[in-house]
Amino acid sequence: MSLKTWVFTLIVALGLSGCVRTNTIFPDPLREDLTYNWQIVSVEANVSRDLTTTDINGQMPDVDIIWREDGPGDVYLQVQAIMEETMTQAISGMQTSVKGSRKVILISDLVQFHSLTERARSNIGGIHNIDFTLTVVDATTREVLAGPAYIESDVTAFGGAEAAAAVARGETMRVRIIQRVSDVIATYLGIAGDRAVQSGSIVEIGR
Repeated sequence: MSLKTWVFTLIVALGLSGCVRTNTIFPDPLREDLTYNWQIVSVEANVSRDLTTTDINGQMPDVDIIWREDGPGDVYLQVQAIMEETMTQAISGMQTSVKGSRKVILISDLVQFHSLTERARSNIGGIHNIDFTLTVVDATTREVLAGPAYIESDVTAFGGAEAAAAVARGETMRVRIIQRVSDVIATYLGIAGDRAVQSGSIVEIGR
């Protein structure tokens, strides 16, 4: 490939995907003096039917929800199941010291779950944009105890041979998303331990 052709290919790729920030952004972690008496007894993941989605296999459709790995079906229910599993994993390592007597519920309200289309995954990849709000309520009274906290938890999305290699070692898109987003949630709740992540942004190629 000539230098001119290589530069043109790079420009096209950047034009299709764009340079964006991969964000891990959340409010300051909850204080232990607030959470010490909590016992999270259930999680609720809300995925509004007002969020937009599409079946078009474009490079980066401008919609709220893109999720293809589970195959044909109700994408809203598929994403809801992913978020429920993510929150359940996030709280699975809660320390005994924060399992108190006040029963609470962890609630997420989805803002964006923009993964990769087949086309994007087959070439350069991109970013899984996972944005949502997180609220903690009393399980009996539904009193809001914390939040709603706006959280951006983007995950680098592999493409081409890198994506195939990741799947071969068990790192499907679902696995990578759940692991990263659950770590972000656990960090916000103050229960992540050595799984804690840093808030911030890096520049990558994506939506």
